Amino acid sequence: MKTLFLGITFFSISISAQIGIGLPLPSNMLHVRGNVTQNPLRIEGLQSNSSNLDNLAVSTTGLIKRQNLTTVSAVRISGTLNMPANNTYYTTNATTAPTEEFDNLNEFSGSTFTASRPGLYLTTFTLIFPQRSSALDGGDGYQGSIYIDDSGGNGESSSTKIFNPESTLAAADQYMTAKYLTKMNLGQQLYFGVVAYGSSGNVNGITYKINIVRMD
Repeated sequence: MKTLFLGITFFSISISAQIGIGLPLPSNMLHVRGNVTQNPLRIEGLQSNSSNLDNLAVSTTGLIKRQNLTTVSAVRISGTLNMPANNTYYTTNATTAPTEEFDNLNEFSGSTFTASRPGLYLTTFTLIFPQRSSALDGGDGYQGSIYIDDSGGNGESSSTKIFNPESTLAAADQYMTAKYLTKMNLGQQLYFGVVAYGSSGNVNGITYKINIVRMD
């Protein structure tokens, strides 16, 4: 190990050709250490590029790594759901397994998302409830509710009244969306469910989409 001291800063080269700037014992081929008030790495003269290049990501320990689309957490799920009973929680896969339009890191299964790495996640859960005949649901419709629950006891929900159509109008679909932004740890989970309140049962033909992306 050769170490050159320049004032209070030192430059070192280990016997394995690891170079350290600002520290005597580098652990990587090039290891730069600054204090908490510094940005220790600066590169000037970089040129813009319109091609789909990989991005650089910095880990919590300061390691710079390559990140491309294969390492991004991105999920898009769609499915259909029937709810035979009123006031009963149904997971989104209660009728059929959902369709995974894409799931880069294989983090979604059934009605559960499991984070493969810690980060900030944005989840959007959109569902379409059908209007029903005035002969059903006591003649005044029902309330539809959707839930995003996490394994930490938190989450997000959204509810709306699904009114019966006017006698002169055809039934129409009604949309509802819940969004949830949360920091997740490795292995933390999100669950997706739906409830109909005040229905006379058999609320069928519900469709939904779930979008999840890690923001950092």
